[in-house]
Amino acid sequence: MDTRSIATMARNRRITWGGGGGIGLALIGLPLVFIAVWPGVDHSPWDVNTMILAFGVAVSTLSYIAVRIAVAAATDDRVGPPTRRPWLVAGGALAISVLCLLIAFVS
Repeated sequence: MDTRSIATMARNRRITWGGGGGIGLALIGLPLVFIAVWPGVDHSPWDVNTMILAFGVAVSTLSYIAVRIAVAAATDDRVGPPTRRPWLVAGGALAISVLCLLIAFVS
């Protein structure tokens, strides 16, 4: 008889934490993207608007990575886990947001 808890199984942990983390990050990142591109919201310096957009894209991409890990675990890896490209997108967007933050502080 197997007495392990469902929460301790690696596959179930990937499903639970990947799904929960992905949804949580999406609830942070997607509103930032919408705020950055919404025409009625005015952000005076262009670099602040770009920073909000880049940070929103980075967080949304991390959300995609987490959900993709959860989906791969739920389908027994019939759907592949994320490749290197989403990590590069998130890193590039985060670098752009840090650069814009530095420009905003200097000017």
